[in-house]
Amino acid sequence: MSHTLALSAARPRASAPFAALRAAALTLLMLFAHGASADPAAADQRLAIAKQNFTALKQNYTIAKMQLQMGQPTPAGVSFTLAKVQAQQMVSNLVSLRTENQHTFDNGLYLNGAAQQQAISYSDVAKSLAQQLQTRLLILSLQPTSQLDLVLADQSLSQLTLKMTQLEQAMIAAQQ
Repeated sequence: MSHTLALSAARPRASAPFAALRAAALTLLMLFAHGASADPAAADQRLAIAKQNFTALKQNYTIAKMQLQMGQPTPAGVSFTLAKVQAQQMVSNLVSLRTENQHTFDNGLYLNGAAQQQAISYSDVAKSLAQQLQTRLLILSLQPTSQLDLVLADQSLSQLTLKMTQLEQAMIAAQQ
């Protein structure tokens, strides 16, 4: 019995160094994870994903317009729905991109502060434009032949294209 008691008492002492090592490793992991979120490369990755969403959005939008020209409003509505889904994903990625750009600014991981601030601002505007486009695409998915909403969607798409270009240029300038 005393042998069992001695073994159970030895276990906590033997695992104490392991627990301390594990706590130190977790602390290092937490420090690394915090630093990683402020890395400009993370913002670049978010931008790349947002651009992929935007490319898919534009492709589905173009397909929908061609389907309308061919007198196929039902398939056009489906294509507008697919474009809307891409717009939703783009909004989400632009929110994350803005956060990454803000972390980059807050942690001083830029070479041109004015350009970094501009990238943050452009992220906000691009998100707002993507939300507007998302709303137009929702309407077009329900009413594909709405000429007013088609014109407004074209305008939103054009403005968003410009803002995405400005956003990318500002992010590049911030690191030069």
